[in-house]
Amino acid sequence: MGDLAVTVRLNDAVIDDRVARVRHSVRIGEAADAVVSFPGADVRVTRVGPHLVVRGRPLAEGEGMGISLGAAHVTVAHTIRHRTPREWVGLYDRRFLAVAMLLMSGGAWMDTVEVQFERAAFHEPHATLGQQAALSSAGEQDAEEVTAAVMAEGPRHESDDHLTGMGWYRWYRRAVPTDEAQVTEAWDRFRWNSDDAPARRVLARDAYAADDFEQAAWHYRWLLERHPDDHDLRLRLAWAERRRGRHQAEAELYREILATDPGHTQALSGLALSLGRQGRLDEAITLSDELQIRAPLWPYTKVTVALLEVMRGRDRAGMEALSRAYADRSLLPPELRIELRRDLALDPVLSGLRKDARLRSLIHRHLGAAGPLPAR
Repeated sequence: MGDLAVTVRLNDAVIDDRVARVRHSVRIGEAADAVVSFPGADVRVTRVGPHLVVRGRPLAEGEGMGISLGAAHVTVAHTIRHRTPREWVGLYDRRFLAVAMLLMSGGAWMDTVEVQFERAAFHEPHATLGQQAALSSAGEQDAEEVTAAVMAEGPRHESDDHLTGMGWYRWYRRAVPTDEAQVTEAWDRFRWNSDDAPARRVLARDAYAADDFEQAAWHYRWLLERHPDDHDLRLRLAWAERRRGRHQAEAELYREILATDPGHTQALSGLALSLGRQGRLDEAITLSDELQIRAPLWPYTKVTVALLEVMRGRDRAGMEALSRAYADRSLLPPELRIELRRDLALDPVLSGLRKDARLRSLIHRHLGAAGPLPAR
């Protein structure tokens, strides 16, 4: 299996170009342990069978993909590993050798030998049962990714620090915890058995925490198919779909939760915002009013109001609601406090405000020097 080749370009100029070995998983981007560093994203690359999985997309040897980060563009590729002569033993078809000898004697052999040599030399042995299971899942994921690309109704949630001039993304990433030992153990279990649901839960949460929303959605969808009554899985899948810009799928997941639990405040908040992102503001505001009646003191009620105000072009009212939400953030569990930072740093609805000194001042009033700093 090949290695990971990473090329980083800034305004079309190559600023980094290197190859890294991936035994289990590595990170590239802004993570402290990244094997290749660049601003604007934190991307985990994981080996699953003979593939490298990047942002939910499995790359076979020789395949690559690009990641656009404003002025920066990152190309990742799974290199082709050339076999040594010892590994070529036993890979040739005897009939091919006989034909090759005949052709050689006739002087018209070169092109045919080269083609057959390439096919034989790079023929891979059969995968193990565990690898076959992982490959099957990877194939399902790849097909799902094609569908996702067609069905997205909004922009993907990602860093725009290169446009704002502020390090919102870096500020948010500092608050995201990691448990590498737990994740490494989950990957080992998943590679052996892709039907290991507890391992999938760990990997789904880790992918979402790393902003790999495609891979998180893949895991959560698999889990939800096997545990259809689990509202927590359904909610987490909806969050991943929102971050990918798939707001119709997101809204349907919230409706499924509310069908059996009408008072589920997170689903009510999510549905209101999802409808707002689809331009259905009247319906969104009606749901927001209901949320304010059900949970008037919940900080995410104020976040919901704030984002809908911004969608309506009422930035000042949105800022006031955000300030109230951030003042009450201690009422949220740690995971939702991180989700609030993720909203502030990545949500396209707030892209205009992230350039605005008023939003920076709002956060600095609450955090002081621990707020976002100018991007470098």
